[in-house]
Amino acid sequence: MKTTSNYVLLLTLYLLFSSAYAQQTSEVNRRDRSADAGPKLRNPYRITPRTGAQHIDLSGEGWELSHTDRPVSDLKQPRKDAFQTSVPNSVHWSLYKAGKLPHPYYAKNSTKYRWVEEKAWYYKKSFDIPASAQGNLVFLCFDGVDYFSKVWVNDSLVGVHEGMFGGPSVEISRLVRFGGKNEVTVEVRAGNWGNKATDYESLPRTASGEFDYSKRTGYNPRASGKIIKPWVISGGSGGEAFFTVGMWQGVRLEIVPPVHLERPYLTTKSVTNNTAQLHLSAEVFANSHSLQRQLHPWHNTQLNHPNEKGTIFKPVAEKLSVSVELTSGTSTVLTKEFPVVAYEGRVWLEEDLSLSSPKLWQPNGLGQPNLYKVNLTLKKNGSPIDRLSFNYGIRTIERVATAGPRIADRWENWQFVVNGRKIFVKGMNFTPQDILLDLPAERYRWTLEAAKKMGVQLIRIWGGGILETDHFYNICNELGIMVWQDFPIGNQDTPDYPQDVWEAQVVQNIFRLRNHPSLVVWNGGNEFNPYSYGNAATMGILERNLDIFDKQRFFVRTTPDDGSMHAYPDMDPTWYNRSYKFEPWVSETGMHSIPEASVFYETVDNKEFTGLGKMWDKNFGPTHPEFIHHFTEYGPGRVPRMLSRASHIADVTDPTIESISEASQVGAGEFYQVLSEKMQGNYPVTTGLMPWVFKRHWPVIAIQMMDWFGQAAAPYYFLKRTYEPTHVAIDLPRLLWKSGEQIPLNVKVTNASQTAVPGTVSITVWDDAFKQLWTKNIRMTVQPGTSVTSATIGSYTIPADYKDRFLFMVAELKDASGKLVSRSLYYPRSLMMLDDKAFYDKYVSEPIAWPTLEKGPFLKPTVQKSSTRLETSLVSTKKLDDSRSQITVQVRNTGSTPAFMTRIDIAGVKRAVVADDNYFWLAPGESRTLSADVLWRETPAGNVSVVASAWNAPEVKVPLDTKSVMVQKLGK
Repeated sequence: MKTTSNYVLLLTLYLLFSSAYAQQTSEVNRRDRSADAGPKLRNPYRITPRTGAQHIDLSGEGWELSHTDRPVSDLKQPRKDAFQTSVPNSVHWSLYKAGKLPHPYYAKNSTKYRWVEEKAWYYKKSFDIPASAQGNLVFLCFDGVDYFSKVWVNDSLVGVHEGMFGGPSVEISRLVRFGGKNEVTVEVRAGNWGNKATDYESLPRTASGEFDYSKRTGYNPRASGKIIKPWVISGGSGGEAFFTVGMWQGVRLEIVPPVHLERPYLTTKSVTNNTAQLHLSAEVFANSHSLQRQLHPWHNTQLNHPNEKGTIFKPVAEKLSVSVELTSGTSTVLTKEFPVVAYEGRVWLEEDLSLSSPKLWQPNGLGQPNLYKVNLTLKKNGSPIDRLSFNYGIRTIERVATAGPRIADRWENWQFVVNGRKIFVKGMNFTPQDILLDLPAERYRWTLEAAKKMGVQLIRIWGGGILETDHFYNICNELGIMVWQDFPIGNQDTPDYPQDVWEAQVVQNIFRLRNHPSLVVWNGGNEFNPYSYGNAATMGILERNLDIFDKQRFFVRTTPDDGSMHAYPDMDPTWYNRSYKFEPWVSETGMHSIPEASVFYETVDNKEFTGLGKMWDKNFGPTHPEFIHHFTEYGPGRVPRMLSRASHIADVTDPTIESISEASQVGAGEFYQVLSEKMQGNYPVTTGLMPWVFKRHWPVIAIQMMDWFGQAAAPYYFLKRTYEPTHVAIDLPRLLWKSGEQIPLNVKVTNASQTAVPGTVSITVWDDAFKQLWTKNIRMTVQPGTSVTSATIGSYTIPADYKDRFLFMVAELKDASGKLVSRSLYYPRSLMMLDDKAFYDKYVSEPIAWPTLEKGPFLKPTVQKSSTRLETSLVSTKKLDDSRSQITVQVRNTGSTPAFMTRIDIAGVKRAVVADDNYFWLAPGESRTLSADVLWRETPAGNVSVVASAWNAPEVKVPLDTKSVMVQKLGK
């Protein structure tokens, strides 16, 4: 009996173990086996796009999308719910645009999409290949499939692929019917296939009210294991509700002769004596192609070990040459033809070019971003057989040491020297345009043109996001915006990365991007440790390939590091040039704010617009589910400090959605203005600033200059004014004062122009009823740039009885003719809380948390007590395209009191607006002519008006004719 019992016990344990092991093994197999079934299509060699008859674009309409619960082994197996869609797109947007599910960003509709990542998706399209293509190589190229994929051509499985940033590519001439119909089918599965994370909103909350992410199981976007995917689109912070999947980039066929060119690389060696010395490198293949090559073996071996007979080189019998043509506009400025001594296989063409009187590519604010078209033609016996074209900008960018002391082991040179000029770099951080990867060129153009108007010279593509699309780089080339490109590693160790997949993605993107003049910095990723054991191999692969394939650009292993800084302080922003006085480069810094109220009226249950002053109470989240759903980084590090800023602008104990939105934006705007002035005024010790962040990837409360719909918020305009070429700032030592104190009034004028500006600088002080208290001006010559010119104007003593009130201070720089060059507004507070000696001593001696004003004074109600009047007229309207217009209006202050926070807008329609200026000071009798770009998000159905307003002036509306506006697009 005992033996039998032991046997039963052992059998039971065995069955339990076997069941658990089988379940675990099944999960692993579910993730891995189907991805491994078929030839691997992991190749680092990107096939260069052709033009004309050599290129067939398979993107656009005409794709069928269906799904199954499990991957199919045979395409004849049934699939579910087939419908028509377009590529590129994510599955989420395809379902929405087909009318199958509601808008993913409204309410909590994202929950209706969570099944998407659990299915295998099948894209199918028919295509023709002309009979004339026979005898050529035919490359089927996918520029981005997210994440696991299989490809069939005419029912033949050609291979499997993983990784979303390039590939797969396959040569398919043996499989296609020339002169007939063909079909391609692509299976796509999400990166978390078989490893879906716990629904984050089902997690318990910590004592502070945040979700307890330590209890989340399954896929971890901050520890992605074998999946190379950025965390913001895979359920990470700010994107917990979404996990992308689909064919998010285009598909193309490249028809290439057996002897052909690949991967040209043009570099600028020098620009001296009005001559540019260039170097061209290109690969020439003869009866071979890229996908037959390997970069190196993935096992230990000698890499070049020929036998005693050596390597056989078989010369190509035909006479080969490469013609190089550079054009500028309609003019050809350079032509050269180089003979090619070719052999079967691959050789490199390496030739120098000299161009006299080059038109340089200049960043925004420094000149024109001149571009050349480079045309390469491979000829066989004098006849063209292959062509490649790309745009190129001639420019030199170096880095030299900054003026401050070195304070760490790893220390980069952060002073940019662009085409021979030292500059302070005015930058921004950039997250994906859309979290579900709807990325048309029009969306990029709206955003990047707004960045250009703001004065942005450099954009950092953040490592928690994506390697950007060609649209992005092409527009940056055109607009003169430099690009700092992080690779998609964010806040994690990567010991489990499949390094062959990683290297294929890295090298393909180096090849794809290295001819873009806008690209100036490669960066390993965001806020991770490149020196850790887990990241050593990943970073080694990245560094070695940049050294091999793109020596021309700067490489930074991560940020923050090497003298670059990330900081999100909750303090008086006047501390920036003291707390961070020796920091050469500010890579991230910023402040939360709430986008305009219309965002929430459109996306959130309006019944939740109650109790907004209690936004950080423990009970707020459960009673405001849709509001919190649209709140990025809802936590103690974000919410209280945003509300404390807002509490200086309006009473936020029980605000409306309109009031809290405006107050948080203006509070954040003041923060951005002062920090930017302080760091620019710290030049040449600090030489670059990249605040966080330009635009959000879906409609949320977050740190942002622009919301997802494209509306520029108040922080955009506050920062924009500091990014003007010549800017005057009062160098206030702090924003909070007590009555009786003397405020020193010194100015710093930052100048990016190479021209000196002789003129006058003035500071005027008003009380909070706009009674002028003090004014003084001095003559000043602003030194040519890049420069900081300082001057002492005087000081103002706050009256002893001036308590819990604002002061208004305006600095103005006028040129020698009296024309206004720059103006800056400040509203320091004289607060009774500073009469508390302990608080005062702490506040003036060290950075402390920004205090909340529960009983005031509040800026907006104070200003509203002193009214004025505005007069507005429409100057012109111009249609830019089907969904964009440009309006020009004149606004005049006809009263005797300054108009405070003056702005223009469009009323009566869903729209986004980017104006020359907003939230500005307009003096009595002063008029300004302003242009504004308008993005029409819908076809106007009623009365539409241009609206001018100020906090202390009633709205003035001017009717706008919108008959020509016909908006066709979805998802706006």
